[in-house]
Amino acid sequence: MTNTFYRAFSSEQYKLSKNKEIFGILLLPALIIFAVDLYSIYGILTEGGAEEGTSNPWKMVLGKTVSLFLYMLYPILVSLFVHACCDVEYRNNNYKILFTIPVSKSKIFVSKVLFMQMTVWFSMILTYLVFLLSGYFFSIAFPELGFQNYDFREVIFYAFLKFTITLSAITMIQLALSLTFKNFIYPIGFSMFMLVFSGLTNEKKFSDFLVYTGGSKLFGNLMFENISFERLDYCNIAAVFVFAGVSFYLFVRKKGG
Repeated sequence: MTNTFYRAFSSEQYKLSKNKEIFGILLLPALIIFAVDLYSIYGILTEGGAEEGTSNPWKMVLGKTVSLFLYMLYPILVSLFVHACCDVEYRNNNYKILFTIPVSKSKIFVSKVLFMQMTVWFSMILTYLVFLLSGYFFSIAFPELGFQNYDFREVIFYAFLKFTITLSAITMIQLALSLTFKNFIYPIGFSMFMLVFSGLTNEKKFSDFLVYTGGSKLFGNLMFENISFERLDYCNIAAVFVFAGVSFYLFVRKKGG
């Protein structure tokens, strides 16, 4: 049984390794942090040196800018990634082929979901590490900024952990949409609409039940040093499993159709 699951998982890796641009898309957030670093360095050098920091630079130099980029960018990138994973099956008519493989439907589905989630997690871990290393670099290269004066590791860890949970839930929502619609416009359009809508309503009580609100909360979690899990985070954890179940139902129906 382990061997058949491993073969199913290896098959997903092989199919999607042909689309190397997928992984490039998910590396983009880390590259954006590098771009923010370079912009900050350029500003410091052109202004004749760094001024002595009077506020937490983890928030004001890195967190403020980076969190806004990640909030707006990551859900769209995840939507593109998930649809690309499904589009491989659409373009090659693989759903009919998968139906003939002597591997259970659940193993094929779980291997596909696991691959998607692991890729998103890898991207988030890389982004998290680049964010930390950027702060450490500034603490050595420009100690006047004061990065070394603040132990912000716990806040950063929980802020990125909660954002990772949000992205995991978004992955499952986008999988359900991509299994429903062949055209990428609908899943991507839904993601963009929910980004705007959740941003406008993030102060409302019902926003805790909107998965995409977790993106806008990244900024607040960093700015206000919020490390506690709230109703939104528990709802997003539940959403991972709920939409995984919905996606499994759609996947089995599609295979059977």
